[in-house]
Amino acid sequence: MNSEPVNAYKILNNLVSSLSIFLLTLVLGCASLSTFPPAKPFSQQESNRIISNLQDQEKKVLSFQGIGKLLLKKGEEEIETNLFTIGRRPFKIRLEITHPWGKPLLYIVADKKNVSILSFTERKFFWGPPNSFNIKKFFPCGLEMDLVWTIFSGSVPILSTTGRVVSLKPYEISLYNKQGEVAKTISFSSSDLLPRSIYFPKKRFTIIFSEFEQRDLGLQPLNIKVVKENEDKLVVIQYKSLKLNKAVPEEIFQLNPLPGFEIVNLYNR
Repeated sequence: MNSEPVNAYKILNNLVSSLSIFLLTLVLGCASLSTFPPAKPFSQQESNRIISNLQDQEKKVLSFQGIGKLLLKKGEEEIETNLFTIGRRPFKIRLEITHPWGKPLLYIVADKKNVSILSFTERKFFWGPPNSFNIKKFFPCGLEMDLVWTIFSGSVPILSTTGRVVSLKPYEISLYNKQGEVAKTISFSSSDLLPRSIYFPKKRFTIIFSEFEQRDLGLQPLNIKVVKENEDKLVVIQYKSLKLNKAVPEEIFQLNPLPGFEIVNLYNR
């Protein structure tokens, strides 16, 4: 008796059985995946709690000291510099931007009433009230200095929120002003609910946070990007070290002209 037809039949039967099991497993697997509910916007209670926690964390940052790199990009041009920054409440900040091999490029000291800028490339010392400066000349994206303070401290700038707090999309919360306009929209990671970005529609720029590390006040971002909408501009702050709430001496916020530098007094204009 020839056993080949029998063997062929057995092989075919085994293939059909295996295929049936595979298809059944695939169908059951797809059915189980489809049972996961889609992500929903945060409830009002959840939204209020998340924003309140971010506000509390921002309030707790009384001072900061950061060392790292500052990347400035505009179109094809890209400049990477060393960065030292220090700030203290009430609002005071000092930025020191130097060439990668240490040559000073730009020092800025500012508070609510005065701004002093030491430009080593122009050999000029600028001095005047904050509203007298075209800050875009010295800091890309033209951000107000108090907002710069919050960005460099690694905080999410939401303290000035005065209107409604609403979640319209999953992992996203919009903050409204008194006029009923969206002032800020914060996006969160789906895995850990850390703030990943905050968008300012009226100012048309976005701040992106990444590389979070544990600090005394919780997780803080060491990589902060500022992207200007409809402009090919990018600012990246990459901290190697960021310390919060350390003592800061008053003397560090003094900036004086150097010998041979032209003094530009904007108080007299």
